[in-house]
Amino acid sequence: MKIVFLTTLIGLLFNISFFFSNGNIIDTKLKHHKFDKENYEKIFYLKNKESVTIYCTKHSEHESVQKIKYQQHNGGGTKNKFKITKAEEIKD
Repeated sequence: MKIVFLTTLIGLLFNISFFFSNGNIIDTKLKHHKFDKENYEKIFYLKNKESVTIYCTKHSEHESVQKIKYQQHNGGGTKNKFKITKAEEIKD
């Protein structure tokens, strides 16, 4: 029962996050990126220093997204930064 509640709560937090951001992310170089809901969900559930290669709808290309968590000084809590680079060509 507790696991179902936590899963529902995390899903609700993701939907609220997507509603307000609409899939928009600003990376460490202050460059704007936009992702669809499925790709944004992959970013949302990344752990610290993990990366994923997904499709950016704004730039129409695959990009590698790395999530970097850090502690902010003066009681600011935990913040997330995203390091986004162009991904290598994906061959099928």
